[in-house]
Amino acid sequence: MNKKQIDLMTSKIRAAESIVIFGHRNADGDSVGSALGLCHLVKSNFDKDAVVAYDGNMPISYDFMPGRGDFIFAEKIKDNRYDLMILVDVGAGVQLGDAGRALFSAAGTTIKIDHHKTFDVSAELEFVDDGASSAAEMIFDIACAADWKINADAATCLCAGIYADTGNFAFVSGNSRPLRAVAELVDLGADIREISEGLNIATRHDILAQANVIAAAEFFHNGRLAMAVVPNKYYKKLDSGETEMIFFLRRIKGVEFVVVLKEARADEIGVSLRSRRIPIRELAEKIGGGGHDLAAGGRLHTNLAEAKKVMVEAFKGL
Repeated sequence: MNKKQIDLMTSKIRAAESIVIFGHRNADGDSVGSALGLCHLVKSNFDKDAVVAYDGNMPISYDFMPGRGDFIFAEKIKDNRYDLMILVDVGAGVQLGDAGRALFSAAGTTIKIDHHKTFDVSAELEFVDDGASSAAEMIFDIACAADWKINADAATCLCAGIYADTGNFAFVSGNSRPLRAVAELVDLGADIREISEGLNIATRHDILAQANVIAAAEFFHNGRLAMAVVPNKYYKKLDSGETEMIFFLRRIKGVEFVVVLKEARADEIGVSLRSRRIPIRELAEKIGGGGHDLAAGGRLHTNLAEAKKVMVEAFKGL
């Protein structure tokens, strides 16, 4: 990012009569924290009320974030035309969903803030940094460079986004910037204890469903690949997604890769991929997704049994 870009973003926000902020489908902590954090920044610096929209599932673990109650389900507003649409943490087109895609196509002006290497969603003004820990970190950097006021609500949301996408700081390696950003956000009013407690809340049905899935996990390629299969009966009970399942399976000695297959429908399988060292982003792109080198995902239009065979075969080359 540079001063010219930031000045242009500032002018677009100032000129817009209506603004919608949209994170990726089935939001994670960074997507929610970035969207809400940016919404608070727009309100406190431009005196404008932005609409914050979502699609897919919204876990209760994000309820503590200021402004969470103002989120609007994208299907309810997909026919609206906004002067400005800002995408946060959206790297792949599949992450928009049908409602998000309709809003994006109709928007007068579009801006994208993202930290993924996958670039099949193009906006008129783009801030893309695959070296950043999260979209929330990027928004914090933009706010600092633009000399925007960051109030406690914005600080809490942005801090939560960084905390979530760094795996509670476990994935910070060789770059102290996320930690420095969090320290500054704490000084501005973010409470790490509150954020940690909030992000670790889940429903009883969610925890029990995850426990059943983990207990049935299978291992391939001499134990290097761990695979968890989430049939629809458990998928419907999941609230917090697959993060905890991945965390537990990665703890097993000898596991290098984790695959979680989620049966959203009989012919649609969501795929989440994690790796310790070997990049798996290109593999995700082959199944219509994308992401980071060590954390990516995609989607297979087949049944659960066939998806399992496909992914076991795909990892032979790795």
